[in-house]
Amino acid sequence: MSDVTFQPGLWYSVTAQDVSEACENYNQEFEVNPCYSNGGHVVVECGLCQAPMTLVSATLLDPQPQMP
Repeated sequence: MSDVTFQPGLWYSVTAQDVSEACENYNQEFEVNPCYSNGGHVVVECGLCQAPMTLVSATLLDPQPQMP
């Protein structure tokens, strides 16, 4: 998913795939919603093995969530 440019400081719905062959979650996809683009960068890690996951898709949330 190299064609997506994340805008800094915004919320997205992201689908990520585990690509760590040694993990039980290998090849499984997970939705992260909401996902914050801190500084325009999004990193999703597996909850089991803590390896970075591959981003499959991302959609800017509209409206943006309001934080207290």
